[in-house]
Amino acid sequence: MALVALLYAHHFSAGADEPLAALGITGIASVDRQIRQCRRAGAERVVVMVERVTPRLAAALDRARRASPGIEVVHGGDGVRAAIREEDSVLSLDEGLVADERAIVAVAGATGDVVLGVWMEADERPITAERIASDRFFAGLARFPGRLVRSVAGRLGDWDMQATLVRSALGEGPHTPVEVARIPAYCPSRRREVPLQWRRVVDAASAEAATTEALASAQKGILDWPARFIHPPVENLLTRLLLPTPLTPNMISVGVFLLGLAAMAAFALGHLWIGLVLALVIGPLDGVDGKLARTRVEFSKWGDLEHVADKVVEYGWFAALAYYFNSVGHGGAWPLAAICVGFALAEAVQGEFFRRFSGKQIDDAGEFERRFRLVAGRRNTFFWSLLPFAAFGAWYLGFAMIAAYSALTFFVMQARFFVRLQEYGSENSDRIAANFAKTAYTFLPDSAGNAK
Repeated sequence: MALVALLYAHHFSAGADEPLAALGITGIASVDRQIRQCRRAGAERVVVMVERVTPRLAAALDRARRASPGIEVVHGGDGVRAAIREEDSVLSLDEGLVADERAIVAVAGATGDVVLGVWMEADERPITAERIASDRFFAGLARFPGRLVRSVAGRLGDWDMQATLVRSALGEGPHTPVEVARIPAYCPSRRREVPLQWRRVVDAASAEAATTEALASAQKGILDWPARFIHPPVENLLTRLLLPTPLTPNMISVGVFLLGLAAMAAFALGHLWIGLVLALVIGPLDGVDGKLARTRVEFSKWGDLEHVADKVVEYGWFAALAYYFNSVGHGGAWPLAAICVGFALAEAVQGEFFRRFSGKQIDDAGEFERRFRLVAGRRNTFFWSLLPFAAFGAWYLGFAMIAAYSALTFFVMQARFFVRLQEYGSENSDRIAANFAKTAYTFLPDSAGNAK
């Protein structure tokens, strides 16, 4: 059974020359955004039902096809019937609906032939919704069996496809409701609570509001203090400017990497202020590619390489500083660089192991870790902390400070690593929990603070 997305581009506002699906959201047409979201939810094919292909809609669909093959444009119910197979499972979104990806994934993955995203009577509905029961409203997002879609498409006439599908599904029997407002607000990929985005775009004003919401949703939590308090305004401004451009997140990543290499060369050649200014400028620039990807729903398999490039640049800066300091007579520069790189790398490997082992970032494992992340030694905090030393010309002393900062961060996080590893193991394995209980040291208090 294949998951197929069925999207619509046939509703025109009064006096409009383009359908609602062609309205621009986050720099792309709303139908293009829906295509990307459905693909990420597992849709193997996308069928777009149109009335007529207008210039902006054609451009949007061409762009979508270049990025994601397997998009079929059809006209009317007969076109839908020809494109959908009986055995397909069809994910259907209202035209102009800017839905949260978590809801799309939830509806796509729910059990049952018919799945309807719903707002309950008590929920504060952010969009106009059709009542489908005494206590619930249709949220504009659903999944139907292919046989039902083909049946409705074959007798559609002038009726609205999505509305007719919902009425037919309700008439056939029970359905699985996905309560949109009950989807957890906490988003692991953002490491914070992210309000559910749900809006129907009908004009330029609502499209702009949806773009603003999407950009706000792209902000990550659990950050160091420069990334939390200094970078966001710059990142948001640059991301908003880049949204309508053809620049991709990968292009931004490559540009930032090259700028990082320039900073490395500046440090090695003794142009310390130039290197430091470039390092501080790279901080907010390094967040733009991720925000652009999350806002525009534009991800690639190469995205994770950006994290590798970040580490290459950071460790390269330490090596470049050591090279320069050693050339001017500071014999301990290379050991300091080894401390910087060694502990930073060890802490990163430790954190990655915890993520792979537990499914959670260690920085987000508990309240202590979240608070410590704000001041922990990272590239941003290292080089912002170097700034006051540079102001007084104490560059080498600042370099030694970074080495100590890196070591301190590692040992603090190593202690928390073992604490969280024990908690996770004990929660998920009775045998591990029993081993810890059996081998506990009697002179230490138990978890309740009582002496054994």
